[in-house]
Amino acid sequence: MSPSAKRISLKSLMYVSYTHADFDKTHRFLSDFGLIPTKTLPDKIWYRGFGESPVCYISQRADHGKPEFLGGGWAVDSYQDLELAAKLPGATPISEAESPIGGKTVTIKDPSGGLVHLHWGHEERTVGQQDKPKTLVYNTWAEKPRKGEFQRFEDGPSHVHKLGHYGYEVHHDVFQEVRQWYFDNLTLTATDSLFNPATGKDIMTFCHLDKGEQFVDHHNFFISAGDSKDCIAHHASFEVDDFDSELKGHNYLEKRGWQLVWGVGRHLLGSQIFDYWFDNDGFVLEHYADGDLVNCNNPPQREPAEPDSISIWGPNVPLAFLTRKQEDMGKFLPAGPPSAAA
Repeated sequence: MSPSAKRISLKSLMYVSYTHADFDKTHRFLSDFGLIPTKTLPDKIWYRGFGESPVCYISQRADHGKPEFLGGGWAVDSYQDLELAAKLPGATPISEAESPIGGKTVTIKDPSGGLVHLHWGHEERTVGQQDKPKTLVYNTWAEKPRKGEFQRFEDGPSHVHKLGHYGYEVHHDVFQEVRQWYFDNLTLTATDSLFNPATGKDIMTFCHLDKGEQFVDHHNFFISAGDSKDCIAHHASFEVDDFDSELKGHNYLEKRGWQLVWGVGRHLLGSQIFDYWFDNDGFVLEHYADGDLVNCNNPPQREPAEPDSISIWGPNVPLAFLTRKQEDMGKFLPAGPPSAAA
């Protein structure tokens, strides 16, 4: 049962779900990004990483050609958590989840319209040694454990481990309400927040799973304040196995003709080494490595929203990263399909 009678106990983040205007082109991008198809239908593909989650990305063919973000999927700790979720206003009844996830599921909706898909009773993947990328051994100035062996890499995508986090931009008038909804209904709690120096009001909050003394990712979910009246997907972020894999994937996506958003750099909050890319519909996907872990002994922090609070090193943050309005995406995407990926 949930630690709090009021809150749904989240076990882990599983996947994000999108519809795409050019379904086949999206498949090329996601494959070049490093996601692995695990079930393929004519209008829907489920993808995974090399980690335990059976799915980390769901792609569907868009109705009438309009791409949409359909929310994030989470595993919960018990069937009672699904029963608790089903009692929330606007929740779906408990139902059978599609293969390759399986088990039971409920979908709930936050006050801005963001969808949260909850799952229980599914089977996680057994990760064998054949699934895991080779662990790199680094020689530093102080210690040189790699002796008589060489660093050799094959050209290709990054090795995606799992979905690490995703987030929304909502209108600044409802930011506080939506953030509080996540705190009140799900076992999410604040890690770091950015505030507007002029007003002192929070405009972005990074949230981690509330698991007490257990260490968890710095954030699995974030929410930011903007001018759009709609709830807009900001980005979804996928952990890769190491920094070399991330840079290898960066070069591979570049060679395949896809559009870079921002990277490579090092974040301040969360410490991740980041690399952001546009898919063919203007949605942003991130590779990251070397993120922070936190627990209940890390109290929430607040920082002013300034350039230095975004990254420690890397390129200047571009406008393409700051705006998430779908109508603006055409300013940043190439006019034609990537020649190398076509």
